Amino acid sequence: MIAFAPLAILAIVLSASPGTANTLHSNPFDAIKGCLQFDDVPGYNDTPTYIATNTFRNVGRTSSSRYFRIGIVGKNDGHIRFGRSAFPFDEAVVELVISGWSNTQSVARRQTRRRNQSFTNVLLKEASTPRLLHKSRPLVFQLEVFDNGRVQLTKDGERRPFFEYSDSQNAIPPDYMAFVKWDVDLIYFYDCPLNDGGAGAVGEESVLLRCSLA
Repeated sequence: MIAFAPLAILAIVLSASPGTANTLHSNPFDAIKGCLQFDDVPGYNDTPTYIATNTFRNVGRTSSSRYFRIGIVGKNDGHIRFGRSAFPFDEAVVELVISGWSNTQSVARRQTRRRNQSFTNVLLKEASTPRLLHKSRPLVFQLEVFDNGRVQLTKDGERRPFFEYSDSQNAIPPDYMAFVKWDVDLIYFYDCPLNDGGAGAVGEESVLLRCSLA
């Protein structure tokens, strides 16, 4: 009986802790349940489709910002652009590069493209963000855009942004949003259901007023 005592104790511990066992086997794709999927992703210099964010079912709003939940599956170089119009030729958009440069850093740019697909980039911020993206599980995060040009990206389950910057002289609203790729295939998940608590738990300036769900 003494030889089997450790097994008996282990069985008791496991049976008393079902939550721990379930956590170990949780599915990371549960995080994108209810999102819309975008997998026919154009290349960096192709013409992207800008989606009007006022058609999203899930948009968080505070007194000074709008925020969205987004997911990306792929090993590097997520690219999100947002701006004022569906065809932003000769006008500035924000381009966020998430875990570019072999999944090592993220940047924000102010980009202006012309109809011949030539473009200019103005670097706004760069930061080390190693190993954010993965080819077989989603990175899910909140993108919050403030009226004063501040932008924050915050991973699900965290309070501090993993990337943020401010461009107060050229505040660009997220009225339209597009997704592109660089050198690998990506799947984007957008218009995701918002987490309880909203942006008020993240940004110092965020005071949650309401969530637009229709």
